[in-house]
Amino acid sequence: MKEQIRILHINDLHSHFEAYPKIKRFFEAQRQTEAEVITLDLGDNVDKSHPLTEATSGQANIQLMNELGIDLATIGNNEGVGLSKAELNSLYDRADFQVVLGNLTDQSGRPSWAQPYHIYETKAGTRLAFLGATFPYYWTYEPNGWQIEDGIQALERQLAEPEVREADFRILLSHLGIRVDEAICHKLPAVDLIIGAHTHHVFEEGETVMGTYLAAAGRYGEYVGQIDLVFDNGQLEEIVIEAQPTSQLSSQKTDATFVEGLASQGRTMLAQEKIFNWQQPPTLQGSAELVLEAMRDYSGADLAMVNTGIVVRPFERSLTRASLHASLPHQMRLVTFELTSLELLAICQDVFSQAELLANQKIRGMGFRGERFGQMMTSGFTYKNGKIVYNGKVDKETEKKTLVLVDQYYFAPYFESLNQKNGKYRGDLLFPDLLRELVEKYLKGKA
Repeated sequence: MKEQIRILHINDLHSHFEAYPKIKRFFEAQRQTEAEVITLDLGDNVDKSHPLTEATSGQANIQLMNELGIDLATIGNNEGVGLSKAELNSLYDRADFQVVLGNLTDQSGRPSWAQPYHIYETKAGTRLAFLGATFPYYWTYEPNGWQIEDGIQALERQLAEPEVREADFRILLSHLGIRVDEAICHKLPAVDLIIGAHTHHVFEEGETVMGTYLAAAGRYGEYVGQIDLVFDNGQLEEIVIEAQPTSQLSSQKTDATFVEGLASQGRTMLAQEKIFNWQQPPTLQGSAELVLEAMRDYSGADLAMVNTGIVVRPFERSLTRASLHASLPHQMRLVTFELTSLELLAICQDVFSQAELLANQKIRGMGFRGERFGQMMTSGFTYKNGKIVYNGKVDKETEKKTLVLVDQYYFAPYFESLNQKNGKYRGDLLFPDLLRELVEKYLKGKA
């Protein structure tokens, strides 16, 4: 018996709701078919840079996913480490869909809101095994209270499960990135179809590697994915993979109003909570100095360093959660280092040798939501003429000191001496608060 199955999917929305109305209409239109329709989200839907996501800790995203009719989803790092553990544990409380995730646990085992795989039986009796995995950022999941496993190792175990092994077709919801997906094609031929995410790649007409089909739909809702499958008595007979650019989908007059309404709703909710009042609003430099103070207070570090571009705009005189979010929209946390004076000097030489070059450079990625890098600022010390100065005196101390930075420097390749991939210095990531959250707590403590 022949049957048609249509899979619709999105990934890496990152709370970019600009194309959401188009995606919703596309989903509705593609459901007008004789095919059995299954809708998927591949993770990184949530991003606290959007005011409504911030105000609701991602709950608004889940409601919008419900309205899209999502059936199955996995998580990305924005859900897994962009949210605190408590926020993630409650994120899917009102979800009308199942989360599929096989490589995340904690000390109590698998989280209650996820299952490692889901067996979907079609009306004609074809059994589709959906598996899910997210990229294993060990350095950030573990301090957040999670135990993350290599995606391929987790999949090997799940593929050996009788239900999965005996299914007619196995589909991976992958937030592992294209290179890991390609490795899975070589190592795990039992996976029939990989729908990919994380690295924001696009396969407009699909790909095939070692007999495994690959689909992916970019980022930010710039594409929406459609996969049409034909089965005959449980055997795949035909597959067509597409990624449709949403720019080619028709707009309606109400789209912009809807999208702005989401942001406006978030700003209104955030504006209801007052944080701090100044007699005179701080300048950009003054705002950055306050960020440095808050970083040292939160971490207990001796020293701090940050770029002024972190502050997108100076703090308003009457600071609310809404205006603080506009000033610090980043999804960043802090990282501390225990350093000798010589190690700190080497880091300063690296950082300040590039400071002038970076000052006007546009920065993207790794949680940065500003415009330019800006000037480097320090707290607890100054760096002058190739020397470190504490309290007006050149450093001659030998004991170690603690330096606190934003994790952007640790994960992005701005400074070789600090980059985690080089492994030169081991940093300790601080959870659960994001940068603006710890600044908010600091300022409330001063009020």
